[in-house]
Amino acid sequence: MHKLTLILLLSSIVQTVSCQWGPWSPWTQCPVTCGQGIQRRSRQCLGVVVLEVGMMAKGVPRWHVLTEFRKHLNICSEVNENWGPWSIYGPCSVTCGEGLQERTRLCNDPTPVGDGEPCEGVDTSSKICNTETCAAFTATLPGGVHLFQNDDFIGYPIKLLDNRGYSSGIFTVLPGLGGVYSVSVTMMSGSVTAHTTLRKNGAILVWLFTNKEYDMASQTINIQLVVGDRIWVQMTNQASSLFDVYNTFSAESFRCL
Repeated sequence: MHKLTLILLLSSIVQTVSCQWGPWSPWTQCPVTCGQGIQRRSRQCLGVVVLEVGMMAKGVPRWHVLTEFRKHLNICSEVNENWGPWSIYGPCSVTCGEGLQERTRLCNDPTPVGDGEPCEGVDTSSKICNTETCAAFTATLPGGVHLFQNDDFIGYPIKLLDNRGYSSGIFTVLPGLGGVYSVSVTMMSGSVTAHTTLRKNGAILVWLFTNKEYDMASQTINIQLVVGDRIWVQMTNQASSLFDVYNTFSAESFRCL
């Protein structure tokens, strides 16, 4: 065979090899001291062994590392419970006036094992929130009999409570006071029957009626009021009279907008 041909043939022949593995390393330390964890060990390819001569190379690279895992269980005699972190505070229970916000935590860090002791303390805490005062007023008539004509405003000049917006029988919703209101009207007629109406921006919301002298009527409704709205009580029949402080007009916001 020609010398050049022999050199070319030899250069195309490759060996099929297999890895010669070293010993397994010791198992790693279990990452938990109580309960189930994962351990690991490995071994490295130390060299190769020729299996056959052929035209294609097969085998494992010299630098290959084989890793094996196993579960390991450390038996726990007891683990005491411990509190997890507090949650963030929830929303305030009211949108105006003093309310409460709550937060919670779980007794799961860790959970108890065996005869472990439970968590001590409470799983809920609260704090005061929203000190913005709710809009409210209460007004009444003075003592005695008071005569009114049809469409007269009932002025209710005696203010028992007013923290903004009430004047001369009319409540006006000021900026920042919009919300849902509970509105009440109580009426006692004088020597003749009386018809009064609760109105919002002129529209009639409620009628109150008495059918004899010194009779009483009362009504409470919940309505939504926005900035600029006005509510008042108005006489709605001729030559009526109202008697004494039994006639009241009041409103209180219980949810702000």
